[in-house]
Amino acid sequence: MVEINKKVLKQIGLADNEIKVYITLLKIGSAIVSKIAEISGLYRPYVYDTLKRLQEKGLVSFVSKENKKFFKAVHPSHLVEIEKEKLEELNKLVPQLEKFIKIPKEDTKVELYSGKKVVRVVQKDVLKTLLEKGGESLVLGVNEKKFMEADSIIMKQFFNQIKKHKLKEKVLVRTGDNYLPAHKETTTYRFLPKEFSDPTSTFIYGDKITIVLFGAPLHGLIIESKMLANAYRKQFNLLWKLAKSKP
Repeated sequence: MVEINKKVLKQIGLADNEIKVYITLLKIGSAIVSKIAEISGLYRPYVYDTLKRLQEKGLVSFVSKENKKFFKAVHPSHLVEIEKEKLEELNKLVPQLEKFIKIPKEDTKVELYSGKKVVRVVQKDVLKTLLEKGGESLVLGVNEKKFMEADSIIMKQFFNQIKKHKLKEKVLVRTGDNYLPAHKETTTYRFLPKEFSDPTSTFIYGDKITIVLFGAPLHGLIIESKMLANAYRKQFNLLWKLAKSKP
């Protein structure tokens, strides 16, 4: 049995119940609340509250199947983002946590995030995928000001990283938007009429589509499907041809 250094997890801000639920999910994979309560030994109300806090911290996602919510622990490497000062300790801990993970082999993977960490999770995933798979990021319906207000630190880091690695992105914004903070060397903006505007922001990169919905709280849906990504990419390219290079 692998011994987990729970003291490190407490140092990055996780409470005892959060640690118990998070590790339980790593061990059993995707599960409903009743199963999590049974394995962890916690009462259901405590599990509900704990899952909500873990979602806000970007450590748990869920997907609905047959009117039931199945919760899943996020990959342990995300723990590093919580407390960079503990990087060395966390890097030693992550390989141990990875031994608990049961990754289902599916053609399509869907993960739903909610809370303050959505922008951070999405932009990190875009950057990681582009660096690993290559290609470009296609963005539709984005309001750069909202993203910057939600997490200015990660947005500035993202823009600097894609410039550093000479990555490319095409961004479709609404005519009239004049807040365009990305570097000109990496990002090309085009403008669509207001009737094409959408309350969601869609990112197409690699074999993934990510949809961000601003609200209270923020929601982010990451879908990994090569077929679906290719379909979205074709739709984006059609809109790109219709869009204007100047507002």
